[in-house]
Amino acid sequence: MARSLIRAVVCAVLLSLIAAPVLAHAELVSATPGPGDEVAGSPSELVATFNQDLDPSRTSLEVRDASGASLARGGELGQGSREFRLILPRLGPGEYEVRWTSFSAEDGELERGSYAFTVIAAPSSPPSPSLSPTPTAPPPVDGTSAGGDGAVLIPILAALLVVGGIGAWLLRRRAT
Repeated sequence: MARSLIRAVVCAVLLSLIAAPVLAHAELVSATPGPGDEVAGSPSELVATFNQDLDPSRTSLEVRDASGASLARGGELGQGSREFRLILPRLGPGEYEVRWTSFSAEDGELERGSYAFTVIAAPSSPPSPSLSPTPTAPPPVDGTSAGGDGAVLIPILAALLVVGGIGAWLLRRRAT
């Protein structure tokens, strides 16, 4: 009995390793301006980087103001097939919501998410070069995508339980 349970678990693990890449989505990895960023002055564009190649005809970015009005929508591939860019109109000080939709060219999966960034008033005189902060890499996305990580794990765990149960039943039946 213990041996058949071990076989069933091994089969389930192997199946999950095969199925895991298929269940992946084109998730947002980083963006400029990114989640929670405070930008001095209006950014000229929004640049989003994803973890899979994108289908540009089904991928889009949208920027909305605090009232929910859409200010810019669409976008195009940037450098490489995982970067997506959207030219922005002049943005005044305030908070803005970015809504993104990605469609993976690798596995045909659709994913959506959103985050916010803030535009603050630009300084009246530019700072001296010695006081300028050094640029840093954009922060990673903090899990604000629609669906989240739990939405992917539940079907995987359910499939593992079903496969494990069927495997155990078949092994037990074969032993008798």
